[in-house]
Amino acid sequence: MVTALLTLAEATGADWVACARTDAERRLAERAGQGLKVRLTSGTGRLHYATPTREQYDMYYGVIANPVLWFIQHYLWDLGNEPVIDDRVHQAWTDGYVQVNLQMAEKVIELANAATEPALVLVHDYQLYLVPRLVREAVPNALIQHFIHVPWPTPQYWKVLPKHMRDPILEGVLGCDVIGFQSSLDVRNFLLTCEENLGLQVDEHERAVVSGGRIVYARHYPISVDVGSTTRLASSRGVKRQEEDIATWRPPYLIARIDRTDPSKNIVRGFIAYEKLLRYHPELRGKVQFWAFLQPSRQDVAAYVRYLRQIKQAANRINSDLGTDDWRPIRLEIGESERKAIAALKNFDVLLVNPVYDGLNLVAKEGALVNQTDGLIVLSENAGAHEELRGHVLSINPFDVEATAAAMHAGLTMAAEERKRMNEGARNVVRTNDIARWISNQVQDLRDLTSAFRKPA
Repeated sequence: MVTALLTLAEATGADWVACARTDAERRLAERAGQGLKVRLTSGTGRLHYATPTREQYDMYYGVIANPVLWFIQHYLWDLGNEPVIDDRVHQAWTDGYVQVNLQMAEKVIELANAATEPALVLVHDYQLYLVPRLVREAVPNALIQHFIHVPWPTPQYWKVLPKHMRDPILEGVLGCDVIGFQSSLDVRNFLLTCEENLGLQVDEHERAVVSGGRIVYARHYPISVDVGSTTRLASSRGVKRQEEDIATWRPPYLIARIDRTDPSKNIVRGFIAYEKLLRYHPELRGKVQFWAFLQPSRQDVAAYVRYLRQIKQAANRINSDLGTDDWRPIRLEIGESERKAIAALKNFDVLLVNPVYDGLNLVAKEGALVNQTDGLIVLSENAGAHEELRGHVLSINPFDVEATAAAMHAGLTMAAEERKRMNEGARNVVRTNDIARWISNQVQDLRDLTSAFRKPA
């Protein structure tokens, strides 16, 4: 995503507004003054920082954005017990999330007002829901789009948040001209939320909301990969060295998963399903291995620390119960290596992608693009990518470990001709709907749905 947006920023001469997260970035922002000159692919751009205090940023990101908003938007709360909206959360909303959004908006407004032409403002994701309305109020003629990369839940689930939090979130994004989502389901849920929670007039056919006398459009643009750069990386010497290493230890069948250790990724249920596969099909023992290459995620949030511990415990238990001196059922690696991840995606027989809910899940698309073994993707129907890839993947309900085990078995035993057909179908979807189309579709809608397309600030 960043690569794609940098390309767009470079082509249009746009400024980039970011949030300083560390003391080093705050010092850099102080020295930069009118913006920091940064190197792009074939030129330079200008980066501007909002500079919240460390305390403001910690409340904004560590208390509200993660985990509160992330957990709501991925349906992760155990609502009988969590969340507890106490004074800590209320303070973090007022003094953290609201303040950081205000500071980001002020920086955007400053740049928009200095521009010689009406500004085009592109805002991204759940950390900045309040920014569009703030910019709209200060710069009424700005053209504003907000792209939301995570799922948009039902109006009832938004009511986990108190009204004084959930309403400003919705009113914030309604400051846009166009709001982008990953899937058509997200668009429908958004329109329903506007109708149910704010009582706004919605046109489902036009996928539009009337708010403050303005028409706001909702559209879905499933994000994709940069086909060229991903393919080049897959052919690189570094990836080939990783593949040579894999060849020294892999058994005849390889089930892979590449993920962050996020509770939304549903890793533990994937291990349980694999355990069932081995118990139902003992003939596979010693011939298959589940390789989980996982990137540690948000280890400053207690829920994520607990989940990583649960992942390790589940893998250790299964290895202890079913493993032998010569064979370990689960190969669990915690680390970060883009080359190793791509090598895994080139060589899987089955790729398990079973999130509870996901905005899109690019791993599924990357796997479809680079796999060289006619491997099959077992994909959650709750991943945004499922809307595009259905019919070319083995679809599962992510909570059903029995069905997940059966899908993994089907993936390992399917006839070669059918495997190839499904693999090629998934690859063609990704090649056709690449990152360039993701950008161009949004630009085209901004042109079509608004009276003029104007140069960014």
